[in-house]
Amino acid sequence: MKRNSCLRKRLIALIVVIAATFSLFACGDDKTSALDPKNPVTVTIWNYYNGDQLIAFEHLVEEFNSTVGIEKGIVVVAVSQGDIDTVANSLIDAVAGKAGAQSIPTLASVYAETAYILDESNALASLDKYFTDEELSAYVPGFIEEGRFNKNNDLLLFPIIKSTEIFTANETDWELFDRDTGITLDSITTKEELTAAAKVYYEWTDALTPDIREDGKALYGRDSVANYVYIGCYQLGQNMFEVENGKLTVNLDRDTFKTLWDNFYVPYVNGYFASYAKFRSEDAKTGRILALTSSSSSAGYLPTAVTLEDDSTHNISIYQTKDLPFENTKIDSVVQQGASYCLLKSTDAQEEGAVEFLKWFTAPERNVQFAIDSGYSPVTLEANKEDAIKKAFTGEESSVKDKNVLEALVLSADSFSNSVAYATKPFNGSKDVRSILGDSLETLAITDREAVVGAIAGGATREEAVSKYVTDEYFDAWFNDICNKVNMAIEK
Repeated sequence: MKRNSCLRKRLIALIVVIAATFSLFACGDDKTSALDPKNPVTVTIWNYYNGDQLIAFEHLVEEFNSTVGIEKGIVVVAVSQGDIDTVANSLIDAVAGKAGAQSIPTLASVYAETAYILDESNALASLDKYFTDEELSAYVPGFIEEGRFNKNNDLLLFPIIKSTEIFTANETDWELFDRDTGITLDSITTKEELTAAAKVYYEWTDALTPDIREDGKALYGRDSVANYVYIGCYQLGQNMFEVENGKLTVNLDRDTFKTLWDNFYVPYVNGYFASYAKFRSEDAKTGRILALTSSSSSAGYLPTAVTLEDDSTHNISIYQTKDLPFENTKIDSVVQQGASYCLLKSTDAQEEGAVEFLKWFTAPERNVQFAIDSGYSPVTLEANKEDAIKKAFTGEESSVKDKNVLEALVLSADSFSNSVAYATKPFNGSKDVRSILGDSLETLAITDREAVVGAIAGGATREEAVSKYVTDEYFDAWFNDICNKVNMAIEK
């Protein structure tokens, strides 16, 4: 009897524990989900998409609404603001409560600088509570790290699609240069080697017209000089702006900037590098340059033929590789660029519904298709693989343009999988600082090149014309000036 009594007590205790456990789980479920299929919540998403990209996004929104949305009680409404600047300005106005401003959305596609401003206004919700560490580990680490920039290290930006930079060359016309000089495309593996080759190319093209002095052609140009400065410093071991616990540390190193100067400004004023049209791909289409660095997302705009000044046209093949590192690179890293989504503070149900959409949208197979259709890279590690990209690619095998796009996507996937994806953290004045660092170098190079061309036209040799621009003293004056401007922008 005693034994049976003990068993009964143990059984009752076990039942109590089980009941309490089920009760706990039931309460947990109530707390963890604010969604109710019987009372659907509306999630408004602001984006900047246009054309085919907007159509593809809206189709996916419709698919979500008709499946997961019905099941969980979420209705996603996509609103295109037309361009990224309009998204940013409209968001800032809405958060500030300006007269005539639109209602604040649930999600919005923004750059980090805009997210910083919104966070300073306490308008952003942290995404951390909606993701486990395991879930976040599925994404390219640099893409997630970009979204952590405030003193609490909250995840405030979530990646959807990204791009990097690709080094591209007109392979067909380079072969003529190679034939006479022995400089192959495969031999150009660093920025220093590119600079040296550009000098040879200028002299080689100048020699083709011996009756015209100093009419050599530029070999190379790049779209974003700001990217060159930021990724260059990081590759060389100097993170210019470090934000830790909300505190900014500025590190503008003279020797690092001198390396940047020697491999952009100096070849530019000599005529070895150049920029003419709005984008370097346009310069390549007219044969004014042979090589360029541009966004991987613009691979569809790379030339498939060159039209010269005499209106003659010839088809070309394109060579692409990961953007060239510096000779003394310390960190194997690549630029990551592209807007991410921020979650605006709203109701628990709206926030949860928004995150459900983000998770669904960035599932590898779905995300890789949208990314490729947009010309961008997907954001998960699984999707950033050559096989996944080739499987999802729907372009024509016979199309040179489609071949260029596919090659750029595969190169980007390799870069994001095997190199550090880098983006600087936002801080007070970071947008102005980026303009200072990029524009000042590019503008000075363009202005001084024009002066050099004028001096040559006046009878000076190129060496004489550039002599005052390529001294250490001239560099130091520029470097000190940008240091002062950067500090002023930060202290505003």
